[in-house]
Amino acid sequence: MENKIDIFEIDIDALTAKDTLKRIVQFMESETVNTVEIVTLELLVHGQDDPEWREMMRQMDLVLPGEKEILEASEKAAGPLGGTAGSNGRLMKEMEKRVFLKMFLKYLQRTGKKVFLLADQETDLLLLQEKLRPYAKGFLPAGHALLPQEGGRKDSVINEINGAEPDCIISVLPYPEQERFITEAKALLNARLWIGCSLILLQEENIKKPSGKLRKFLLKRTLRHLVDRQKSRQEE
Repeated sequence: MENKIDIFEIDIDALTAKDTLKRIVQFMESETVNTVEIVTLELLVHGQDDPEWREMMRQMDLVLPGEKEILEASEKAAGPLGGTAGSNGRLMKEMEKRVFLKMFLKYLQRTGKKVFLLADQETDLLLLQEKLRPYAKGFLPAGHALLPQEGGRKDSVINEINGAEPDCIISVLPYPEQERFITEAKALLNARLWIGCSLILLQEENIKKPSGKLRKFLLKRTLRHLVDRQKSRQEE
């Protein structure tokens, strides 16, 4: 199953976890850096009024929905994504259970890929390392670096990455520095895959808390309102 959904003029690839992993394997066999971004409710709500961010997102090779509520909002505004109701339901369940991320990390582990970690602060880097710990015995830690939010040390970070010669860069930089860094640095990086997944990996625990559940509910309602407004404008 392969579909694209348009939210805020960004094409989001609604792929099954299996089909997404097939694309990732193809990326790993290429000679250039391929870029993947996993978007969330929060990221879309933050970026929907930011033309620079939307343009950077359009330059990504693959944009994946990280939460089922993104697909639900799109279906509500534009109708079913294609395929059967059952296939759409399975796709949403995969979003909920983070199936692709688990398959992706197991793929890195199984193939012994060299992985470089990128964050903007020590606490995020430590949390990312903790999230990856169950898989770290398989893939090879190529290194890590911190990039401050103001964008300092960009050249030295690029040099650190290239010196490590990683297969994959996993980034948990914040919005919009994550998208800006890879857009500006893509042609300079010696790697095969960049995957931006900050809000998915770092905020997973917060969603389970009462305050996190309330925040997600409000973000979901806001996104639906914004997607409905986009549809109304398109129909005018």
